[in-house]
Amino acid sequence: MNNSLNFCNTVLMDQRTSPVAAGGTGLLAVFVDLDPEDRPGFRPFLAEDMFPPRAEIGFGPAASYDLVDGPGQVDGPGQQFLTLYVAPSLGDLYGTAYQGLRRQRGARDALYHEKFRNQARYVAAWTGPEISMKTPDQFATHLHVDRFGVSDDDVQSFNIWFACHYLPGLAENPNVISVRRYLTVEGSPSNIVLHELADPSGLRDRVPLDEAGLLQHASSGLYVRQL
Repeated sequence: MNNSLNFCNTVLMDQRTSPVAAGGTGLLAVFVDLDPEDRPGFRPFLAEDMFPPRAEIGFGPAASYDLVDGPGQVDGPGQQFLTLYVAPSLGDLYGTAYQGLRRQRGARDALYHEKFRNQARYVAAWTGPEISMKTPDQFATHLHVDRFGVSDDDVQSFNIWFACHYLPGLAENPNVISVRRYLTVEGSPSNIVLHELADPSGLRDRVPLDEAGLLQHASSGLYVRQL
């Protein structure tokens, strides 16, 4: 047991793996589908109506992704579009400034929220450690997302395995730019792991996230950034 703990403490000191968050620690993730006729205007809506007001109140990077089609790319149900917003903290997602934006929706904002299909919305808080080899003000082009739950009985075992084995394995992968895990306070299942990749095949040889068989309601998807 002591040897395992020493191994864990050693790898967490690696320059690619950090117990401290690089950038904001609050996350809003919105997975949706849209009917074909509503898709052309979706990215202009985000770029003009959604991203700038959130940047003005101090939010960090935002990005919008398409789910990548193809056999073997998606291991469970996944919505076609994913939009991410990073906030300085979880509290900022409930603060006066952001809630004011939500209360005063413009006409196009209200219309698109009615058009969303199969929506899954998550408000989540960063939980370390993380891998980060990027500037915290942008998202990578390629993103692999895992969503899953862990039973109360298995939480400790999974947390140790994730910190001491899963992350160190990915830290040796040159295609891995960033790995961040979040725990949800809104939305289910309870865990989201974002893997930012230099190459879309960057996780092909990774140790499976469910290697120990502890995950529940797990789904994953590979996304490419469009905005």
